[in-house]
Amino acid sequence: MVIVGISSVQGRVVGAMQLYSKGRGISQAIEGHAAAFASIRLDGAPADTKLFTFAVRTATGAKLHVVEVDHQADNPVFPKKAVDIYFPAEAHNDFPVAMQVSSKYNIVYLVTKYGFIHLYDLESGTCIFMNRISAETIFITAPDADSSGIIGINRQGQVLSVSVDENTIVGYLLSNPANAELAYKLASKAGLPGADNLYEQRFEQLFQSSNYQEAAKIAANSPRGFLRTQQTIERLKAVPQVQGQMSVILQYFSVLLDKGGLNKYESLELAKPVIAQNRMHLIEKWLGENKLECSQELGDLCRVTDINIALQVYLRANVPARVVSALTETGQFDRILPYCKQQGHQPDWPALLTHMIRINSDKGAEFAIQLAKDESGSLIDIERVVDIFQAQGLTQPATSFLLDVLSPNLPDQGHLQTRLLEMNLQQAPQVADAILGNDMFTHFDKARIAQLCEQAGLLQRALELTEDPAAVKRIIVQTDKLPEEFLIAYFGRLSVEQCLDCMNEMLKLNIRQNLQAVIRIAQKYSDLIGPTNIIDLLEKYRTAEGLYYYLGGIVNVSDNKDVHFKYIEAATTMQQFQEVERICRESSKLYFLYLMNPPLAFL
Repeated sequence: MVIVGISSVQGRVVGAMQLYSKGRGISQAIEGHAAAFASIRLDGAPADTKLFTFAVRTATGAKLHVVEVDHQADNPVFPKKAVDIYFPAEAHNDFPVAMQVSSKYNIVYLVTKYGFIHLYDLESGTCIFMNRISAETIFITAPDADSSGIIGINRQGQVLSVSVDENTIVGYLLSNPANAELAYKLASKAGLPGADNLYEQRFEQLFQSSNYQEAAKIAANSPRGFLRTQQTIERLKAVPQVQGQMSVILQYFSVLLDKGGLNKYESLELAKPVIAQNRMHLIEKWLGENKLECSQELGDLCRVTDINIALQVYLRANVPARVVSALTETGQFDRILPYCKQQGHQPDWPALLTHMIRINSDKGAEFAIQLAKDESGSLIDIERVVDIFQAQGLTQPATSFLLDVLSPNLPDQGHLQTRLLEMNLQQAPQVADAILGNDMFTHFDKARIAQLCEQAGLLQRALELTEDPAAVKRIIVQTDKLPEEFLIAYFGRLSVEQCLDCMNEMLKLNIRQNLQAVIRIAQKYSDLIGPTNIIDLLEKYRTAEGLYYYLGGIVNVSDNKDVHFKYIEAATTMQQFQEVERICRESSKLYFLYLMNPPLAFL
């Protein structure tokens, strides 16, 4: 840092400065009136060189000094500069009052008390221009916003802005042959027009004289990069490589990397050999330093070797389709939808989902749910999603997807509920059984699902769903496959006529297997169906056993004389004489039985 003060000594204004290094904790007193710090990248230097420039007017003359501070060992040494500052005769008492350095042009702006401005090239100290810009003293200055010029205020309160005219400065310098090199460098640094022909001529001269290394530098430093074209790259690539030396094209890229970033074509040409050698760490390093211009083509080159680096390139190049594809391949499914919304990108969701499912079916199902349940509305047709899963034989992910998106149990999604149950009844009946058991859905095609349940052996579910009498009778007879508790409860849903039809079918088809179930049903719903109807049914199949066990379950609570009579008759047939004796002794209906059928008394 530096602090500057002035004082009057023997009628002359003397400048005094204290230069201080915080890092080293030392200071130095210097005679001077104005000072500024700057940095510059010298040719071939790996890092910027820090400079201190100051102006002083002594009793014997005026000088502009440029010196290096905090020298870095790897950098070339900057030779000190000390150039004369010209003051016109009418300004014999004038002296520097302010100094700023433009980092854009490496130009020193020096302002004097009498309102003169001097422009110097920072590196060489060459005076570029001098003129008066204010009749009043400019008492304070500062760099402008982009550090191309200065802002100053004079005693009248005028605000002055001074900078170079980019369209004319190079031509102005070239008008003096002594400044040709300065014009050349300034055009390169700031990308100014006016020296293109000079650069092109130098490039051709060097190239034709086989000085390829210098030609590469000329092209790399050309103003606005006008020589940094695909044609130049091809010419440099065609130069034969000298054994033991870096190829000319790599020297060219090296200069460009030191200078800044590469354009699209350069980035591609540099990346090709690097990727071919599998030195992806260099690509990653250059990306981190913003040295490469990202493009879809560069991402495609990287993708062959490292998909994650390719993703970085696609993101910077703003190629949404490639970004989504790379996110998919790297399994970063959760980033896809937010990215697409942010970019306003609408991919082919079905095609993308198909690709995802091939990579990870479970994650694909989760992503499908995100699409179907997006807050802005479903982004994909639900049936299309199911088609995608089924096309690859993925019943379980399809089931997970449908269970989630159909959870509201909406009437207009009945066909999807049916499809969910269909696929599981055909592929995973136990899953379908669990879904039906949870009563999640109520709008599916019950007849269709009942039919499939029967085919899948889920007889209980089939009975719960079907309304077809023929189907009921076809299923109900399979008592060995139906839980008895369910079977008994199920008959409570049927009419008397349906009960009798089903019980008749059960006895008709397999009386040995189904008799016990018929007896339990008859006992449970005896009052509803009517004992007489049940007795008639059992007598139809001449099953004294059935009558005995059925009537035995109700005789103690029944006051129906037929029940008592038929029970005694069945017990006699079954040779259960103790039971006959008990009923004859205890039954209040025995007298009526005798009157109705006297021979019974002799049994």
